[in-house]
Amino acid sequence: MSWWRLLWETEWKGILLGRWVIAVILLIGGYFVARLCARLLSRLLYLALGKAREDITREELHRLMRPAWLFPLFLLAAYGAGSIVHFLHLPEKSISWISRVFEALALLAMGLLGSRFLAVLETILAAQYQRAGETYKLQLVHPLFTIGRVVLFLLVGFLMLEHTLKLNVAPFFTTLGLGGLAVALAAQETLQHFIGALAIFADKPFQIGDIIRLDPQTIGTIEKIGLRSTHIRTFDNHLLVIPNKRLADSPLENLSRTPHRRVIFRIGVLYSTPLSVLEQLITELRAALSELPFLAHPPSVYFTNFQDSALEITIIAFVRMDYRESPEAEPPPIFYFQDKIAWTILRTVRRYEKHTGFAFPTRTLHIQSLPQMHAPISEATGDGQ
Repeated sequence: MSWWRLLWETEWKGILLGRWVIAVILLIGGYFVARLCARLLSRLLYLALGKAREDITREELHRLMRPAWLFPLFLLAAYGAGSIVHFLHLPEKSISWISRVFEALALLAMGLLGSRFLAVLETILAAQYQRAGETYKLQLVHPLFTIGRVVLFLLVGFLMLEHTLKLNVAPFFTTLGLGGLAVALAAQETLQHFIGALAIFADKPFQIGDIIRLDPQTIGTIEKIGLRSTHIRTFDNHLLVIPNKRLADSPLENLSRTPHRRVIFRIGVLYSTPLSVLEQLITELRAALSELPFLAHPPSVYFTNFQDSALEITIIAFVRMDYRESPEAEPPPIFYFQDKIAWTILRTVRRYEKHTGFAFPTRTLHIQSLPQMHAPISEATGDGQ
């Protein structure tokens, strides 16, 4: 018996071997054709992106879209192979179920294609925000697109139930609406924080790395902006997790976007300081501080008050927050400027230590001598008389 007669006269599972071989050849051929078509479609999509090609490479685009191209194309090849061999001469009921399965897989392929398009858009937006330095937007991109993909596949799942299993999904949507209302009422505060995150995303009051002051006790660096809360690292290395609703509703000061920061020092010198020395000290403090390279303009140095134990001198200086010791160095923290100013003040005052110095709380007690008594004081008796 020749191999040709073996194929067309021998049955397996009630179906001729020749039909099995044709179906397998069509599936294998369809897979390789699908791979070629997927590569071609990826190149066409890459050319159609235009300016967005700067934010995604052709290889990255093909990696993201390859499953979306292969699955529907291979599904089309499988359906074509089954149609050519008439679904292997299966019973009518089985053919009807196979057609429903193919319809469901086609809906799934459409959902996969939409999901991959969202992934491409997410990659492009992430690259744009990364290049622009908008890291707070970068953190919100992935969660929002993940929510979008979940909603997309939920819709595909409902369509599959309706078209494949012939189920009425209207009650599901009604139940989902009631359940969504219950969840919204139960998670009202969480939704407010999420809306606060969107407000921060739109208004852009700060970004990761900025130093903000929320109140006099809350000053720190933004470490993370999430969908519910924002993480702030204080100067004493404590991590504060603040709900986004509070940040969106409260006035705050972005210290990193302030070009000049004010630094105030109040010092006290001795009351015994001669007037000429006090005037000369103030003049020399102005001159010494003006030589610091990070000051925005000459400092203000004034004799401002009479304290309990000192003559008060107030120094007000504005420092440039974009100052760098070298072009490659990072801008120093505010403590760097305070340190330099404090050392300058200390050295200047110490040069006048023969005539004055830093005052500290003192108290002078004056004792006046008692007047002499002309009459002698008689001894008191036991009963006080």
